[in-house]
Amino acid sequence: MGGRKTLDAADQLVNEARPGAPRQVNLRCAVSMVYHALAHWLANCVADVLAGATRPRDHGWVPVYRGVDHRQVKQQCRQGRIPTHLAPTLRRFAAELAEMQGRRHSADYDPKARFSKRDAVAFIASANRMLLDLQETTPAEKRALAIHVLFKERPGSF
Repeated sequence: MGGRKTLDAADQLVNEARPGAPRQVNLRCAVSMVYHALAHWLANCVADVLAGATRPRDHGWVPVYRGVDHRQVKQQCRQGRIPTHLAPTLRRFAAELAEMQGRRHSADYDPKARFSKRDAVAFIASANRMLLDLQETTPAEKRALAIHVLFKERPGSF
């Protein structure tokens, strides 16, 4: 499922037509879906860079897409680890992705986690803006991001 479609589904969960506040389970699912929309964009980016962006996808594209290690991505994208040579849009994306991964973890695994409708709506809006901004990303910028998230930094690398 594409990133924008995932965000549309998250928005439907948050704004379901029923009286009262959205159910906590819907808010938790929506928060999780926001992360997955951003992660989907990244996995597409990495697969396109390594396996090619041509359609139909060849047999090597799906293993690359599925092979993105989300733990490695979070490690590389957490605050202070994002290299300044990445385009500003990609630096914002990387920071947002790491933040949303933490929120997704809480939404999916912490039984005490609670989310407000206001927060969920803000996360969805932010991710929508991010995906719009990412449409302008050049192939060279995508390649730089893919390299950053796939490989651990070694001393003296940069």
